[in-house]
This record gives sequence, C-alpha cells and structure tokens, in this order.
Amino acid sequence: MIDLTNKLKNLYSREIRRYITSTIGASAVMISLCIPAILGSMGMAIDAGQIYLAKKRLEHAIDAAALAAAGSSSLTEAEIIERVYDFIRANYSDDELGEIKDIVVEIGENNLSVSASVYVDTIFLNILGINTAEANTDTNVVREVRGLEVMLVLDVTGSMSTNNNISALRTASTNFVDILYDRATEDDTIKMGMVPYSSAVNVGPYGFGVTPDGDNYDDPFVVAPDPDRYIDPSSSIEFDQSDLYEWWGCIEARNYPDDTTDGDDDWEWDMFRAYFNDSDSRSIRNNASYYNNRYGPNYSCNKAYVVPLTTDKDYLKDRITLLQADGNTHGNLGMVWGYRMLSPDFPFREGASFEDLIWQKVVVMMTDGNNTTSPYYSAYGGARRNSVSVSDLNERFEETCTEMKQKGIQIYTVTFTSNISSNTKGYYERCASDATKYFDAPDQQDLIDTFEKISKELSNLYITQ
Repeated sequence: MIDLTNKLKNLYSREIRRYITSTIGASAVMISLCIPAILGSMGMAIDAGQIYLAKKRLEHAIDAAALAAAGSSSLTEAEIIERVYDFIRANYSDDELGEIKDIVVEIGENNLSVSASVYVDTIFLNILGINTAEANTDTNVVREVRGLEVMLVLDVTGSMSTNNNISALRTASTNFVDILYDRATEDDTIKMGMVPYSSAVNVGPYGFGVTPDGDNYDDPFVVAPDPDRYIDPSSSIEFDQSDLYEWWGCIEARNYPDDTTDGDDDWEWDMFRAYFNDSDSRSIRNNASYYNNRYGPNYSCNKAYVVPLTTDKDYLKDRITLLQADGNTHGNLGMVWGYRMLSPDFPFREGASFEDLIWQKVVVMMTDGNNTTSPYYSAYGGARRNSVSVSDLNERFEETCTEMKQKGIQIYTVTFTSNISSNTKGYYERCASDATKYFDAPDQQDLIDTFEKISKELSNLYITQ
C-alpha cells in the first residue's frame, strides 16, 4: 500500500514538471505583452496622483481666498476680487505643481462664489498625446452679513386717525422693532430709524445741528426765511413744538429733481413757515389773519420727527408711541428721506457706505392713502407756489424707488386700508424690490401681521460670526 502511494506521488511530480516545461514559452510571451500595459497603468496612476494633489491644493487655496474675502468688511467689489486673487497666490505659489487659470469670482447679495482650474504637465500620458491635464474646483461661501440698517417710512397723515388706525401702526411698528432686535445675537448687528411723513417730513432739532437732548449733532442744514412773517429777526427762531410761532421741525422740499435723490454736503432746506394771505386760496379769502393766528407757520406740520439710525431699541420705541395723525400725503418725500437717512452722506451720516457689502440696507414703506396736494400749504409751499400735481408726486416717488434699488437698498412696501386706488397700489408694487416684497393690508390686523412677517424675514438675512 505504501509502495502504491509513492508511485502515485512520483507520477504526479513527473506530469507537473512536464506541464511547466511545455508551457513556459507561452507564459513568457504573455508576460512580455503585458509589461507595456502594466507600465502604462503605473504611469497613469502617477499622473492621476499628481493631478489629484494639484486639485487638493487648489481647493485649499480658493477656500481660504473665499473665506477671507467674504469675511472682510468695508470692501468694494473690486477689492473683494483683488483679495481673492491675493489669497490664491499666497496659498498656491508659482513653484507649486501645476498652473492656475480661469479664476472666476461671483459676488451675490449674500454669498461669494469662486471657481478655478489647474493645469498639470503629464509625465506618462504625453506618450498618448495628452500633454496637460485639467482639474476644476469651486467653492461658495455665505457672506457674513453682520447687520441690517432698517428705515421705517410711516404714513402719519390725517386719515390715519380714522378708526384709530394710528394706534394699529404704533403696535405694528413696535412689534417689528421687538422682533428684529430680540433676534439679533449682538446689539450692534441691527440699526433702525424712522421717517414719519405727511405733507412734509419733520427733521426735528437735527435741522439746527443738535440732538433732542441739545447736544451737538452735525452742521445745521435748515435755513429760516428772511424776513419771517412771525418772528423778527428770523435768526432767533427756535425749535419749539410748544409754541405756535416757533419752528416745529418740518421742512420744504427741494426743487425737482433734487426732491428725488440723496443729499449733497452743500444742500440746505427751507424751513416750513406757512403764511396765508388773501390770494393764497379762495377758501381762506378774507380770513387770512384767522388762519395765521389759529395755525401759525406750522400749519399741517406733523410733530412726529425722524429718528436717525440707532441701536437704541428703547428710544426708537418711545418715539413710535408719539406718532400722531395729521396732514396730507406726500409719499414721495417720505421715501426720499428714508433714502437719505440710510445714506452715509450729509445731513444724516449714520449709514454705512453703499459699497459696504457687510451691511444690508432696507426700507419698509407704508401708506394708507393716495398722494394728495394741499390747497393751503405743504412741503411744496403755498397754493400759489405749489405747482406740483398728484401725477408729479407719483412719478417722483417711482424715480426715487428706482435710484434706491440701484444703490442696493432692499425695499418693502405696504398699502394699508381699502381706500387706496389701484393706480397707487401699482406704484407701490413696482417700488418694491420684487413682487414678494409688496403687501396689501386691508385692515388693522393685516397691517400688524404684515409688519411681523417682514421683520421675521429680515431677521434671517444675517449670519453672525
């Protein structure tokens, strides 16, 4: 039995040796044919590794560049693009593997996108005619909008006394302020102001260059008439809302087109000083002295004055409680002063630069009626001098909205009550930054709900560091 096993083992060994001997030539041929493919695969792997390494370095470079540029404040678009290029060069130097080309920087309202390509010279693939290989990458960074500058432009005309609508406006505005400030993670991420408007805009003591507390504010920008019909000399006129004949803060409009645009350091505004005489209006003929003594120079001047951009939530809310209804509707002047209050330029300088992409500027503009002209006196003067029409006011309103949007200001508009014409609603809808930012609020609860909706939408615009 043992001999049989040994014989079988010897037989298998001889057969295996015979097989190997008979096939070794064919295997050598096969191996020789596979060597180029193996070497080619190794070469492609080396080139692929080089390309992968270059792409990873490029990703690191553009990520760093996008983060640095998006997180920088007070940069213009040109400066942002320059910063992207500088950081890419700093993080991917010329002696690195590959050459960077096709850098594209796209600056959105709240985001920054950067894409680029890197070209790598091949080592083995050039045998196949592929001399360079390209790798692409991109990144997108949500820009750190660190804060909002919001201006409430509020209709406080006489019609707001109907059904105590002015009270609903106070509630809506107070809720708006609370929501925005309470959702801000830091006190300085929200700046808000207010422009109440009616027949004119009231700039308060700021027109004389002082704050409501009497502290120095800035250069005066309001001039008194010379002579004045009520106080002589006119240089002694004071801001005093308790005195019928002193100045309550309202100003006349500048002539067109200056009544549609931002201010200038050289601009001055005429003091609102109504005066009635027999030729001003048939309805007051022979009663001019009565009107002068009963209403004085502040006829139709709403006492609610502007609040420049502030981080003081409590002060803003206190001013909201003082809103009162009086005067006609000159919505175009309310809007242009909302524009001026957001501007960094004179006469109110609290606003950030229009080129500062870190701050988002917003106006919420509300009205309860159609523009109207006064037969007596308004920001455009007395009846004889007042040559503006309702059509003029509407068209100037639209011009102002257009310029504001071109400056990057986001506009929300609200028409309140059902007494507004479809023509006026059309102007307000076109004024809004887009259709989703126009609201029609037929009743008081709608107004309150609309202001809350806008404030919640705005509170999601900024991302803090």
